[in-house]
Amino acid sequence: DIRGACLSLARRAHDALGCTGLTRTDFRWDDTRGVDGLIILEVNTQPGMTPTSLAPEQAAHVGMDFPALMRWMVEDALCRS
Repeated sequence: DIRGACLSLARRAHDALGCTGLTRTDFRWDDTRGVDGLIILEVNTQPGMTPTSLAPEQAAHVGMDFPALMRWMVEDALCRS
């Protein structure tokens, strides 16, 4: 399951780098590497946040609209201050 592998690797990279809040991890798939074909390109700690950017699009995919995403980000930041 490539989707599950992406989620797992993204979370592990996020945690290993000490990231907080929202990050976006970009991947590349290399068919020649078989089951190890998933390669992390970068962990973006400041992903685009316009309503048409990938982070809000991904939030919408799991049922979180743009205002709810903004609210979560502010509340999450307040908990760390």
